[in-house]
Amino acid sequence: MKRRTALQASICVVATLSLAACGGGQSDSGSTGPVDLTIALSSAPNSLDPSAVAVGPFLNYMDPAYATLLTRKPDGSLGAGLADKWGYVGKKNTRFELRLRKGAKFADGTPVTSADVVNSFKYFQKGSGPAVAWFRPLTFSTPDDATVVVTSPTPNPDMGTLFTPPYMGGAIISPAGLKAPKKLASTTFGAGPYVYDAKQSVSGDHYVYVPNKNFYDQDAIHFKKITVRVMPNVNSQVQALKSGQIDLMYGTPDVAPTVKGDKAITTLQKPTTWAGLFLLDRDGTVVKGLGDERVRQALNFAVDRAAITKAVYGDYGTPVSQPQMPGYDGYSKAAAEMYPYDPAKAKKLLKDAGYAKGLTIPVNYGSFDPSTTKMIQAVQDQLAKVGVKLKLRAATNFGGWINDLLTKKYAATVLSPGTGGEANFYAQQPPFSKTGIMNVFQVSDPDVDAAFTRLAAAPPKSSAQASKDLTDVIVRKALALPISGTDTIAMFNSKLRGVKFPEGGAQLTSNTLWTTG
Repeated sequence: MKRRTALQASICVVATLSLAACGGGQSDSGSTGPVDLTIALSSAPNSLDPSAVAVGPFLNYMDPAYATLLTRKPDGSLGAGLADKWGYVGKKNTRFELRLRKGAKFADGTPVTSADVVNSFKYFQKGSGPAVAWFRPLTFSTPDDATVVVTSPTPNPDMGTLFTPPYMGGAIISPAGLKAPKKLASTTFGAGPYVYDAKQSVSGDHYVYVPNKNFYDQDAIHFKKITVRVMPNVNSQVQALKSGQIDLMYGTPDVAPTVKGDKAITTLQKPTTWAGLFLLDRDGTVVKGLGDERVRQALNFAVDRAAITKAVYGDYGTPVSQPQMPGYDGYSKAAAEMYPYDPAKAKKLLKDAGYAKGLTIPVNYGSFDPSTTKMIQAVQDQLAKVGVKLKLRAATNFGGWINDLLTKKYAATVLSPGTGGEANFYAQQPPFSKTGIMNVFQVSDPDVDAAFTRLAAAPPKSSAQASKDLTDVIVRKALALPISGTDTIAMFNSKLRGVKFPEGGAQLTSNTLWTTG
């Protein structure tokens, strides 16, 4: 039961990436842009507690009130937050030091100390959020009031990432919040530039944040008010954006074309997650053939990724044959060339493996996402041409998909829309490491394990190559059947500045960094 809960929480990171955002904000009718910022999201947050929130677009509810220890700059590098100095101690990638900036205070005016940071970490370790698992093995020490040393029992080449917004553990909770944990779900106790204003908010409808007079950099407060509105219908969001009622929403391939040519609205898009099949049964427990590397490779040769991507995602997808997207850590040009569309070669590999007459693979997927349904049906048609039959099981909701997955009756699965948008060290562990939360058959592979070990211990100068090497091993052994990199689409008031996807990142820059004019 614990495994199911953890899996559901973890996968929420990915699932929420597909949520269409909507909102309703107030825009200034003058030429200086919005003085208030309104963001639209399709769902209310599952919680305002950093240890429980499902992140993804929900970060828009957390960014205003919770400053994190570190941030992500537009160029993809780490930036200062509540900590202004950081780095590894020693050369083993196991100890990481954070030096707190002077003068940082929580919204209630109390100073942020190293003891507060450690107490917040320890609370976070007990949470249910998607990033909690990364923090549980860590231990902490406080050499002085301004220094925190984090120690990992195993090497981690990218520990600083854990303290940036998408992982939430670095969103430090004040002592007052830790003393009243039940209140954390519905109000905020952070050190961010804004504070949640319950009097102006209506839970489930709109969430209002006003400036924090105790924030350490008052010049960084750009809005009089930030409002996050809950608007489930994406078409309603578009109308609200066009009329100036909101300033930013997340689009879908269906609605994004409707604002093309409108100079008042800017659209950004970026491949952030991959869609395709996770080949779970790599030991051949349910489908013997999947235990043969040649069969898994045959599947990869048998699909025309470009055609499927164009048909399903149009201009908002990119063909990919690896579990990482172009521009992200670990993306490998060598892996991208391993499986050109070659159904004849697929048939030969199947014949060599003893499956000239084909085989049947049971696959579960979520039919609640129309794009996923179209994608898997297109893959099903193409694999049928080389003799491979996909026996599809559709789940109408996310919980149903997880329940099917955990039965271990399905040799492959489709996660809607997929995974990605993280450093390779974090992105590939859930599906491909032996203890990975999506590796439900707990399959191990010595070559993959060795690649993980090399990446974990790699010094900064060689970590990029080690990350690509990990991708190459995963793709060469055909542990998955990636099809498309799917875009996250942001549509916003053209008067807004600073709305960007950081290099190598899937989340927009923090809404507290946006400006107007």
